[in-house]
Amino acid sequence: MPPNQLTIDLSAIAHNYKLLQQCVGSNVKLMGVIKSDAYGHGMIPVARVLEKSGCQNFAVFHVLEGILLRKSDFHQPVLILMGIHPENAEEAVAFDLTSVVYHKNTAECLSQEACKQGKIAKIQIKVDSGMNRLGVYPKDLNSFMTSIQNLPGLKVNGFISHFAVSDQPDQIYTQKQIQSFQNAIINYTSDGMIDHIANSGGIIDHKGLNFPLARTGIALYGSSPDPDWSKAHLLKPAMSFQSKIIYVKNVPADQSISYGRTYRTKSNTRVATIPVGYANGYQRKLSNKAHVLIHGKRVPVIGRICMNLTMINITDIPNVCCGDSVVLLGQQNNKQITADELALHADTISYEIMCNLGSANSRIYIN
Repeated sequence: MPPNQLTIDLSAIAHNYKLLQQCVGSNVKLMGVIKSDAYGHGMIPVARVLEKSGCQNFAVFHVLEGILLRKSDFHQPVLILMGIHPENAEEAVAFDLTSVVYHKNTAECLSQEACKQGKIAKIQIKVDSGMNRLGVYPKDLNSFMTSIQNLPGLKVNGFISHFAVSDQPDQIYTQKQIQSFQNAIINYTSDGMIDHIANSGGIIDHKGLNFPLARTGIALYGSSPDPDWSKAHLLKPAMSFQSKIIYVKNVPADQSISYGRTYRTKSNTRVATIPVGYANGYQRKLSNKAHVLIHGKRVPVIGRICMNLTMINITDIPNVCCGDSVVLLGQQNNKQITADELALHADTISYEIMCNLGSANSRIYIN
């Protein structure tokens, strides 16, 4: 077996889905957000376990992700969050993918393809309620809807928007977004329409749940966007990452470790090296900040993290040998290193930690 192992616990994802479904109640359906290879967890395996857990709606970013789902025998509704380029309209219609739309040109291309193929192209209109990233401004929605309402072969089956700060304590802006979204779509929504604005942060803080659907991404994978959520401890992290020690040496006092000489030993120090570096998605920013677990105890990363190697201080841990397991993300005995902890040290968010590790390492799946 390779010395580094990225493990995905699919039962944890199933558990988190059921917990989140309980949070939103029976009147709101969950959409599993599995874009970017399910945040590094593997899109197809995650989609399968979500489907088995009762998930009936999926969201990806790009049309190619949607095609991969269809070719993997998934028949549930799939929403393309980015929308589509005109050259992808043929595939979007052929594979029955629902596209987010915020350009009239996109709607026209989908309409033409739907008529050509003798099918109906399902779309959802993106409303920009305050993220200022993608979408039609509420003040422009009426004219936009008028411009596409007579296009043949199109079916608008919902409206979508996105929170900007649902993971922060001050919820004034979030409430403003909800109100803006509601007011914008009031003349277009009806029974059977799939309108949604809530994300994981909205689910946790019960915001935006007056719509029939809520999207969940990061919470599915065991990380709460709000660490103060009363049920955050019930989420189960699905990803873990471990390696094995390949070298142990005694370093005298007043010696530097690794590139840049950013760490100097204060006394005789026992140093272990593991074959993990930033090429494995273990960020260089974690140098001299992160901890790992060995023999169930926390030990610090020392010196700069290299492309393929990282050094750790094992002075206080007796009987450490080459081949011993090192946990960089996950649990060992009663100690745990979380993605949120690594994100704090790297000045980022858990999403990036997961995506980086997931894209740089082969995965092993367990249940």
